[in-house]
Amino acid sequence: MRIAALTLALLFAGALPVHAECTKEQVCEMMSTMGHFDILNKCPNAGPLLVECKKVSTTTLEDLPPANFIDNGDGTVTDTVNKLLWIKKGILKKSKLKDALIAAESAEEAGRTGWRLPTLPELKTLVYKERVVNASGKKAWINPVFDDGRGHYYWTTTTCDKLSVITDRYQEKICQKGEGAAWLIHFNINAIVWFLIGEERPHIWLVQNLE
Repeated sequence: MRIAALTLALLFAGALPVHAECTKEQVCEMMSTMGHFDILNKCPNAGPLLVECKKVSTTTLEDLPPANFIDNGDGTVTDTVNKLLWIKKGILKKSKLKDALIAAESAEEAGRTGWRLPTLPELKTLVYKERVVNASGKKAWINPVFDDGRGHYYWTTTTCDKLSVITDRYQEKICQKGEGAAWLIHFNINAIVWFLIGEERPHIWLVQNLE
């Protein structure tokens, strides 16, 4: 009887999941695709690490000066104030942030290479003072020289570890996802929101620095 009981105990113990100690980097990475309870189930030691990953920074990012846009007639728009070159039309390709970064680096638009994703302050310069018909023929809160199409929201490279708190025209918004989420702009409603970097929903807008 004792032998049988011991055998059952060993079998039961062997069926239990073996939890490894997770590092802060692993826990922060999991936050981009998993909920807190799932992470704790996989990494019982993750409680304090979740707090570390969710630290809110009061750092603010300064807005760029108001842009002066010139349509170059070749699918690009120049901002003569901030020395930036934009593609005129957003790329309607729902992408995870890492895939959007790769797509930007490899893009050849308007006969040019060297494109990248914008920062949040850079993308904010495209926001217009009112909702008007833009180059797509549809309305959005975007400078009318640009073609927003039906994309509406686009990635930036400003992740929540760089900026945790922001106030848009609606309310104050807090992101506690660290490197696991990034900010984007929704031009159809003129809102700034954050998405997990693993979400395949936002689109791509390209920019590059003018020399």
